[in-house]
Amino acid sequence: MKMMRITVAQRYVLGVFGGFFLLSVFIFSALIVMVNFLQILHEGVLQGFSFLLMSRTLLHLLPNVLALVVPIAFLMALLMSLGQLSRDGEIMALRAAGFSFGRILSPLIWAAAAAALLTAALGGWAGPRGLKRSNDYVEAMASRITHIELRPRTFRRIADWTFYADEADPVTGRLAGVKLTRRVQRAGSEPQLMRISAAQGRYGVAPALGIKIELDDGTLSQSAFSARTRLMHGGFSSYRTLIPFFSGDAEARQLRPRELTTPALLGRLSAGVAEAGLDLRYRMEIVSRISVALAPLVFFLLGAPLGLVLDSKARSSGFAASLLVIFLYYGLTVGGMVLSRKDPSLFPWAMMAPTAAGALAGAWLWRRKLSFR
Repeated sequence: MKMMRITVAQRYVLGVFGGFFLLSVFIFSALIVMVNFLQILHEGVLQGFSFLLMSRTLLHLLPNVLALVVPIAFLMALLMSLGQLSRDGEIMALRAAGFSFGRILSPLIWAAAAAALLTAALGGWAGPRGLKRSNDYVEAMASRITHIELRPRTFRRIADWTFYADEADPVTGRLAGVKLTRRVQRAGSEPQLMRISAAQGRYGVAPALGIKIELDDGTLSQSAFSARTRLMHGGFSSYRTLIPFFSGDAEARQLRPRELTTPALLGRLSAGVAEAGLDLRYRMEIVSRISVALAPLVFFLLGAPLGLVLDSKARSSGFAASLLVIFLYYGLTVGGMVLSRKDPSLFPWAMMAPTAAGALAGAWLWRRKLSFR
């Protein structure tokens, strides 16, 4: 079987594209990682997270970030490389030398297929596994909290408790106008609401355990959650408790669909999902991954005709067009997800509509821009 040989000209085209692609991957990945880093760093510094665990959290996010970045970087690199070749007259020279558009673009067609396979592998397997590990590290960091700041006039959820205080001094730990609420659920009985109020108090952090609360001059009550029928009520002059960072009776963390690999999602669907609505969420996640994996192929159909007709004056408009394509593709995909949640009868057509529309638009561009060249 005779193997297809890549000419020097085709290797040159692929080399120009590869440089822009690696640069685009680096820039977009750095931007997304930086946003996540700033968020984690803000919480981590306030709560005493380990920098080692924060680094591991970001490291495991990389496959998930790359699954999003690869299609975007592919489109940017395609337009910028073909735009440069067209602007410098190299496309015209290749055409004069007898190269058809098919021969010029054939390496980029394989690059689109490779990007689609890479995106599918990252989004369907490596990305979810990495996201799960990253979230596990976030929980591990939370278990090692050495400092936490309670802000005044702000509701703060801590494990089973909701905390509120009119005044909260992070330096002295002084509290005023304190309100604590907790939902209590015992097996075989109706949920109950526990409420603790106090005029003043103090707080401190027990590392890796929770928040120590000391309250003065307050009341404690417990009532039925639905009818608010008071079951217990009393006052106290002094009250001490420890609010743990984690619920003591919590079960293992429920994995979100994004944290499950595609084979795991398919396995759960085949076994049957008891929780209402979870079945649709699993299916939507699978279709979303398929849509993102197909994006490099759709972007090739859209970007190649645009890139080949760019000149020095149209290059900026071509770059703007690439941004428009990206926002439309992902924006319409997210819109399809929202519509599918509201009306399950629209699933999966609403989510796959951007892929189909992009492919049809790309076919029209090929016929319009390249058929006469």
